[in-house]
Amino acid sequence: MARNLFMNRPKQRRGVAACLALAVTAALMAACKGRATAPTDITATTAILHAQTECVADTMNNPCTGWFQYWADGSTTVLTTPKVTVNASTGGMIDFKQTVTGLTPDTFYRYQFCGYGDTNVAQPGLCVGSFGGVVTQPGTQPAASDYSATQNFRTASASTGGTVDIGRVLSGADTTAKPIGRDGGHSIAYSPNQSLWLFGDTVQRNGPAFLALGTAAAGPFVPGVAPTTLNELPRPPAAPMPGLTSPANFFPTVTGLVTPDDPPVACGSSGSDSYAAAWESGGARIPGTNRVLLFWAEICVAIGDGRGWPVQRWRMAEYDPATNRFLRFFTPFVSNPMSAGLPPELTMSNPVFGNDGYLYLFGSKQNPDTVFVARVSADPAMWGNAANYRWWGRPGGAAAQWTTDYASVTSVVTGIQPWSIHVADFSGVGGGKKLAMMVKDSFFDSPHFRLYTADSPLGPWTAGPAGRVPDHCQGGGFGCYAFVGHPELSSATSYVYSWYSPGDRQPDGGHVRLGTIRW
Repeated sequence: MARNLFMNRPKQRRGVAACLALAVTAALMAACKGRATAPTDITATTAILHAQTECVADTMNNPCTGWFQYWADGSTTVLTTPKVTVNASTGGMIDFKQTVTGLTPDTFYRYQFCGYGDTNVAQPGLCVGSFGGVVTQPGTQPAASDYSATQNFRTASASTGGTVDIGRVLSGADTTAKPIGRDGGHSIAYSPNQSLWLFGDTVQRNGPAFLALGTAAAGPFVPGVAPTTLNELPRPPAAPMPGLTSPANFFPTVTGLVTPDDPPVACGSSGSDSYAAAWESGGARIPGTNRVLLFWAEICVAIGDGRGWPVQRWRMAEYDPATNRFLRFFTPFVSNPMSAGLPPELTMSNPVFGNDGYLYLFGSKQNPDTVFVARVSADPAMWGNAANYRWWGRPGGAAAQWTTDYASVTSVVTGIQPWSIHVADFSGVGGGKKLAMMVKDSFFDSPHFRLYTADSPLGPWTAGPAGRVPDHCQGGGFGCYAFVGHPELSSATSYVYSWYSPGDRQPDGGHVRLGTIRW
């Protein structure tokens, strides 16, 4: 299938032996064009699998032929679709598609596009996934830990919709030789085509061993497409520069924290088995500017003994992506005593700038299950003082109102168990969408999530589709977490979200992946 599958650039014909020999090199990854693409029409038992491919039809002895191979994650049984022969020049990429039936509901599937043909891919052919250049032979599977070696999806169930994996979030520094593992993954579009990405704990093989103060990258975005060419940002206030080969700590050095012991000791001190960390918590573009408001938690990570990781400071900053500088800092909430940590009502983020002069913030807690809302003036001069914040609550059992009594918060969404939430303004996607909330219900296994939409922060919030990520959510002792929606990548019909995939590309620390669900 010359150029019908992995075929090389014009005037660069190679036989199957050469193609296989190059399969482990970047040269083949750049040359081979055919690839599996995202499935459509996913139900509980069926899906339409897709690929993009070309055919030159330069011989009748080895006609252009294609098919899919697919399997349920964890299964060694490789299923195949019928082979389809179309020995005609396509004159460019075409959509090759086949319907599969008999799938199991609520199951994570992986597939590859396979084929042979023309003068340079001999039978029995080759198979390729969607996101990378991994090439396998028909009937075999690539490494299960490489989620980008296949196109991935999860079938629907009686209560959930189908979900699709659209790839890793990558920077130019995240290479085969120096892969980067990290969690987090908030994005903030600060211009019509540029976004800032914030990540949490970061490690790079053959690079920085461990970065505990968050890392960041920036670059162009295209709706519906996983960004793969982001530029790593140096440690602020160093100016952005292209071509950095390693990530760098992003947030300011954290000092003055203590362990949650009784009595507490300085965080990171000898024998304390702890370290100070800054955990990113997202942000939003400040209206009318190309600057962004960022949130993060300062935490003493105390390892072992069930001591927990209390948030001891909740911080905000006005940040300029063009210069990679923090312009001013705000620290409205500090734990007292430090070792006790802040209550969840004081660690809200999910910023939404209203059209009424207020900045709205959202958070969640358990016991009782609550999604709460706070607000403060949209004037940055007000952000650093805790006295300027109000919560939507019922002080003393009174009617719901804006109050300084944060302990009285009332939930704006009922009947849910929020392990975590993400809220953002999706009005830019069209279709009448405004605010959207993603609620995740657990940590381990493959947790459920549900989308809610509203026209205003207090709601009413209307329940939308529910789903589970196309992931088995096991690896390195972690489950899937860091569920985040991305307005700039979404559309009126497709909600794009990211999650930390603990099993992807182990043992290099897992990775942030992007998925979609129809809404």
